[in-house]
Order: sequence, then C-alpha cells, then structure tokens
Amino acid sequence: MSNVTIVILVLFIAFWLYCAVSIFSSEFKSKQAKVFWVIGIIFVPFLAFFYLFMKKNLLK
Repeated sequence: MSNVTIVILVLFIAFWLYCAVSIFSSEFKSKQAKVFWVIGIIFVPFLAFFYLFMKKNLLK
C-alpha cells in the first residue's frame, strides 16, 4: 500500500472512532435513535459521515 492510502485509512479510522465515542457518550433525544446509530456505525462505517451532520438534531 502506498503512504497516501495508509494516511487516508488511518484518518477514516480516527474519524470513525470519534463518532463511535460520541455516540456512546452522548445523551440522545430518543433511545431508538441511539440504538440505530450504534448499529449503523458498527455495520456501515460510512454512516459516520452522516452522523456528523445529523448530530446537532439528535442530541439533547
């Protein structure tokens, strides 16, 4: 793998971890939304990008 690929992979993993920690540590308006995002982030990691933009509307 080239260095650029490794950097992009590491940045994506760091971003994914940030979103996962944010989901687990934040208080959501509804419990169902939190469950959806936990399952979504685990099985479809690209949902982390959507969570970042939706975060403001989901949290208390």
